[in-house]
Amino acid sequence: MKCERKEPQSAQRSLRTRSLCELRGLGGSILIVVALQAVALAHIGSPDVFLEGQAGAYRVFVTVRPPHAIPGVADVEVLTTSDDVRGVRIVPLPLTGAGAQFAPVADRAVRSAEDPRMFTGHLWLMSAGAWQVRVALEGDRGSGTLSVPVPTLPQSTLGMSRGLRAMLFFLMLLLASGFVGIISAMAREARLGAGEALDRGARVRGWIAGAIATVAIVGIIFLGNRWWTAEASSYDQYVYKPLDATASVTADARLTLDLHDPGWIASRRLDDFVADHGHLMHLFVVSPSLDRLWHLHPDEIATGAFAQRLPDMPAGQYELFADLVHATGVSETVTGTINTAAIHGAALAGDDSSFDEAEGLARRSSGSKEPSEGGSITWVRDDKPLVTKRLTLFTFRVDDADGQPARNLELYMGMLGHAIFVRRDRKVFAHVHPSGSAPMAAMEIAMPSTRDHADHEMALPSTVTFPYGFPESGEYRIFVQVKRAGRVITGVFDATAP
Repeated sequence: MKCERKEPQSAQRSLRTRSLCELRGLGGSILIVVALQAVALAHIGSPDVFLEGQAGAYRVFVTVRPPHAIPGVADVEVLTTSDDVRGVRIVPLPLTGAGAQFAPVADRAVRSAEDPRMFTGHLWLMSAGAWQVRVALEGDRGSGTLSVPVPTLPQSTLGMSRGLRAMLFFLMLLLASGFVGIISAMAREARLGAGEALDRGARVRGWIAGAIATVAIVGIIFLGNRWWTAEASSYDQYVYKPLDATASVTADARLTLDLHDPGWIASRRLDDFVADHGHLMHLFVVSPSLDRLWHLHPDEIATGAFAQRLPDMPAGQYELFADLVHATGVSETVTGTINTAAIHGAALAGDDSSFDEAEGLARRSSGSKEPSEGGSITWVRDDKPLVTKRLTLFTFRVDDADGQPARNLELYMGMLGHAIFVRRDRKVFAHVHPSGSAPMAAMEIAMPSTRDHADHEMALPSTVTFPYGFPESGEYRIFVQVKRAGRVITGVFDATAP
């Protein structure tokens, strides 16, 4: 095997290929090309954090839109489900460490004039890493608190608009010419008495002083530009650099992923991954047409190295999305593509699952349903159009083969269900749970007193709801996975966000 590793690229180019490994199996019987790259945040192209939770006696839905540049301002929306909430306060805190125990004075969120249950606010997030937004509610039924984990990974520097650049350049010329004029006038006229006319000597002194002032101004501008460039270069090192990854596949269809830190200025380790829903890595493999999906869970075989025996896979190209969570609460997603000949691998086991539209495993769109061996999944939706950048509750009902609500749902990796939102061009990807898009591992750090999946310890309902908002317009496919009688069922739905 020969593997060539490319130099790390900028975060803005993080969707491009990071590395290329080519493996020829025994006798050339299998050829697999794997290209992996990483992208900022745990959801590709979907940085907003959505969370449904309980703050005391109040059920709330929280949306946090983190800034692209750090320091920056995050937008926070708090939607309550009751009318007896009198006020909401929000405050940013580090997710871990001493800073998480000493909260500054909280800001009061503003109640919406259109919807009295909606409160909005804005918070400064000052450094990269793992943060939380603590939401405190006051109402007729007492007070309640909910913490929302928010990864702050600076993705870019904010560009200056042409208009602002032109205005600042004009002001710089105005100040520079004014400074030169003042110095020249002082040297030319300071020695003149009352009513005394300018002579040649005075004019020469003014010219010389103006020339010296001009040289000084040019030097100041030059040094200032050097300082500005150095500051910009320093911040470029601060911009998030996703994990590099290389991959290889053996002749027996064993996939290995090796992660490497490209040297991001912020500290990051490869030996601190924590389990989320019982697994260190959740690997999603999808076809470009999104008619096939595999939900796999590679094992960590060494520090920063993961391996998975692949199942049967037809020849073709597939996209990879691998979710990971650090002990700090920061989550990342490694992405890539594989081009492979037909794989005859191992049977799925444990929590691994798959969907193949060609096999008739229930392709459903926009509220319709098809009976299958395990029943059907129906998207329960109203007539309201989908809107981008807005919290939407996606509700799905699971029915028996005879059309009756299913009564034998089981927890799938501790949750009532899992939803995967993928845009058709695969530039938007989000793994969402009934509690929202924040990983449960990060939630446990933010609110350690909350037991895993406490909301789902009672009898399981036949419906499951996922809070999410499309980040951009486009054509999306939604994969919904639930578990019945030990079997994972996948429903697939198409949606258009105009």
